[in-house]
Amino acid sequence: MTMIIGCFFFETMPVAGQTPSKDTLLATISTESHSINFPVNISFELIGKSHMEIDEILFYYQLTNTNVRGYGYTSITGIDSDTNNRGFRAVFKLSTSGSSYIPSGTNISFHFEIGYKAGEKQSTDPVSFDYLDPKYSWQKLESETITVFWHDVSESKIEEAVLKSETVLNQVSDLLEVNQKPLIRAVVINSQKESVESFPKISLSATRDSIYGGFAFQEYGVFIIRGVNVDGMIHEATHLLLGQKMDSPLAQVPAWLSEGIAMYFEIDNNHRKRTAEIGYLQKKLRPLSSMESVPGRSIDIRLFYAHSQEMVRYLIDIEGKEKFLKLLGQINSGVRADSAVIDVYGKNFDDLDKSWQATLSPAFDRRLLVDPGTFWTSVILGTTFLFAVIMSTITWSRKKSSSQSETIDEPIGTPDIGEDRRDN
Repeated sequence: MTMIIGCFFFETMPVAGQTPSKDTLLATISTESHSINFPVNISFELIGKSHMEIDEILFYYQLTNTNVRGYGYTSITGIDSDTNNRGFRAVFKLSTSGSSYIPSGTNISFHFEIGYKAGEKQSTDPVSFDYLDPKYSWQKLESETITVFWHDVSESKIEEAVLKSETVLNQVSDLLEVNQKPLIRAVVINSQKESVESFPKISLSATRDSIYGGFAFQEYGVFIIRGVNVDGMIHEATHLLLGQKMDSPLAQVPAWLSEGIAMYFEIDNNHRKRTAEIGYLQKKLRPLSSMESVPGRSIDIRLFYAHSQEMVRYLIDIEGKEKFLKLLGQINSGVRADSAVIDVYGKNFDDLDKSWQATLSPAFDRRLLVDPGTFWTSVILGTTFLFAVIMSTITWSRKKSSSQSETIDEPIGTPDIGEDRRDN
């Protein structure tokens, strides 16, 4: 599922003051470092000596390939030194959780700026690093389209997953008419425990039920998935490619469209078609007009994803690519999705939903009655032909109860904010 996580950052302000000449000896830097306290914060430290009195030390940072940047005032303490040089230690802590959440896999660049009471300023050399949980020994693989970080999994398994994913992602790029730049960054984690620490906090029920198997962060060009899962990579990367397509600040992409596209391209997604059909028969599907956001309850999420996938399948496979791209273009220009649907398809949300539903019946109703997974069908297959004829009459009379015996409890196998549950 896709999610755009907003963090509160100050914009970097122009710095006034004199620039020291090359011959001017200011501070001597002995240490410029960072320490990751995952997933809470990152502590940055600058240690050095200066013969000039320091007024302040500012910390500047930028999240690579994003517009996210900021600065802050450090906490400065003195360190015992000789009389000619004043020792100092400056510390800044950058929050990476809660409203300031930064996803794993993000590359962070930083430097310090020392301001002297005499008015001069001195900047340290920039340093960059990948924000990852230091408890693990991370490995890195770079392909033509994806940079993957992982640990404690064989490299061959990662390579195989990336290769299969890239084949499909080329199809995604062709459909959306986008180039896969810059490189997508992916982080593969291995357990539910890691998920709790690495994923953004959505809701207590989502965490408890392990609904989400991955998240995509459009602003950062990063996605995180639990387990080496080809469909997980495809799903989350598709979200990021869609974000490149829908690059206007005016675009408001409804969740059903975003999630539907991501699941449409998954290799193993037929189970959701079945879930959507059952939901339709049991009248449990939400109106398309109320699917602008992902619901909160587990069962509702599974139905939401199934419905979204099949709606997008209908739009692409039946209504056609040309109309679909026109729909995306209208939304990207700032047109509301409901108005764009009317303009492109000549139908409102409800009528568009009915057009998809019309592709399910009556064939689906007949198929459901003889589903080999139902109790009565199993009995029929195990008896003589004559007894089967008699039992078929009973089966017909119990059509409603038979259909209701099929449940929608199966997990939806794809995550992403909105990502539904995935089996690894």
